[in-house]
Amino acid sequence: MQAREADSLHAARVTALLQVAPPTAVSSGEQLRKADNLPDAIRGFSGLQLRDYGGAGGVKTINVRSLGSAHTAIFLDGIPIDNAQNAQVDLGRIPTEGLEKAELYQGQRSALLQTAREYGSASSLHLTSALPAPKGRDGFRLRVRGGSSGTISPAAAWESRWSPVLSSRVQAGMTRSHGRYPFHVQDFRNTPEGYRGYDTVMVRENCDLTEFRGDAHLFYTPEKGRYDVRLSWYDADRGIPGPVYKQSERYPLSNDRQSDQDLSVQAGGTQELSEEVTLLARVRYARNRLLFLDVSELDPSLSARWDYLQQGAYASVGLGWRATPNWHFGGAVDGQYETLQAAVNPRRRTLFAAVSAVWTDGPWKGDVSLQYQHSEGAGSYRFLSPAVILSWTPDPYWSFGGFVKRSCRLPTFNDLYYSQVTVRTLRPEQVWQTAAHWSWKRAWPHWRFQAREDLYFNYVQDKLIAVPNGSLFRWSMYNIGGVRIFGDERSTSATWTGGGWTLGGTARYTFQWARDTETGGQIPYIPVHSANFLLSAARGGWGLEIQGFLTGERYISSTNRTDFRIDPWTTWDASLSYSIPRHGLTFRLQLRNLLNENYEIIRQYPMPGFQAFGVLEYVF
Repeated sequence: MQAREADSLHAARVTALLQVAPPTAVSSGEQLRKADNLPDAIRGFSGLQLRDYGGAGGVKTINVRSLGSAHTAIFLDGIPIDNAQNAQVDLGRIPTEGLEKAELYQGQRSALLQTAREYGSASSLHLTSALPAPKGRDGFRLRVRGGSSGTISPAAAWESRWSPVLSSRVQAGMTRSHGRYPFHVQDFRNTPEGYRGYDTVMVRENCDLTEFRGDAHLFYTPEKGRYDVRLSWYDADRGIPGPVYKQSERYPLSNDRQSDQDLSVQAGGTQELSEEVTLLARVRYARNRLLFLDVSELDPSLSARWDYLQQGAYASVGLGWRATPNWHFGGAVDGQYETLQAAVNPRRRTLFAAVSAVWTDGPWKGDVSLQYQHSEGAGSYRFLSPAVILSWTPDPYWSFGGFVKRSCRLPTFNDLYYSQVTVRTLRPEQVWQTAAHWSWKRAWPHWRFQAREDLYFNYVQDKLIAVPNGSLFRWSMYNIGGVRIFGDERSTSATWTGGGWTLGGTARYTFQWARDTETGGQIPYIPVHSANFLLSAARGGWGLEIQGFLTGERYISSTNRTDFRIDPWTTWDASLSYSIPRHGLTFRLQLRNLLNENYEIIRQYPMPGFQAFGVLEYVF
């Protein structure tokens, strides 16, 4: 039994053993289990900016190294999660229950065996599902979270091992929140009539959320292989919070609403055909329906109801070949078909093909790859994405590496057809990335320490900029001629164990000089300086974490005028937990924005002040 499990795990992770460069950031194990959702688990990653429009109903996306959320591909068990309509994958919908790890890669994940899609993105977030019931025991997990803004969120998961090679996980959950919270508004300025202003407290409205989610996952892990099938359902109704500013009764705040019904099924597998050859196959079908009520601010009788039905099919087949102990080759071909049914019915057919060669020689590793992308339908595009990745590990403590890559981002269906200011001549973004990094890690009997620095330069040609235009559903799209991005990311962490205690600390700092080549100004919403800190302590069943986030000034336009400036902000969160392992119980108190900071991530979309939540978990 033990030998069989060891073989199965080795085969399931064969691709990870051949990675040339490790991920730049990882969240796994206890970090994922303690997180409320995926954005909460990854928001401390270096170089990653979480975009949150506030409230339970607000969209949550990520921006990596100033390239925009559309340049970060999201993969679940190696299969891309896409949104051809607007490229805004709402990470708030993705629960962390059942995930083994979340990994952020810059450039691309460099592995012997992967889909053709994985070679084309400027960065990628890879989510890997954990195998259930590892010791052959069935298990049940119940979690209930509740607190501020009328939030209640129960979730349950059932894991079962049917045989040594067959297991399953079924999970379901819901969230309900009225989403209301107070916020402070003030604005003082010189006007032609004189010095005027206001200072008041308002309540954030139309942020309610009611959502249901379900997931059934079946795993088959024979010797030297791993297969899985996953069925997911998501149903939600939410208010879409609009921008907040002092205005007359004639212009009420947003009453827009959105409903989503998403269904997806995906399957994939890897199998070693011999000691030299490994086969990969992936398929996915997704059906996403979005109903949007666009309420006119001036005359509600002029409100419009939009019904969007997006469908997508994806398939991939790949092969990895170990030609010699030092040379490994891989290749994959993917096909994708996407449609959107609405007032205009765009379609897009895309072919991806990729080849790669991986070379290893002692401390040296290298990866050369080339991806070809051919898209027809909503615009016709052809693109080559070459990449070169190198790493050098001279000893167990030091590691050096770097990469050069070219990638692109196509205009979405909304960009081309449904933006508030329709510009059908939008051009694809083209990105050249260069980066270098070093890392050092060391362990002593009681101490563990590691440090890393990444230096990078990105040049973006024809950068697509999306700016909210009165609603999170209506955007203005335009191209910037070019953007030059210089970045420096630094992180250090230390852990001490002894006397029953575990103490830890992590500090991360990011410098991003992202300039529009036409105006010379910092591009919208990118801070020059940002940082985050984490302090933790644990003893027995008790655990304490304190986390801080600092973001420097930003602008809503690359014309960096004073009236376009967004103030810097700092927030601190805390979490106190207590576990009773013999009873399978865990209690957790979460305190957000301890100092009740008044801040905005997106201008005129205020974030909540102090909030408190309680979590109860029961495992048996």
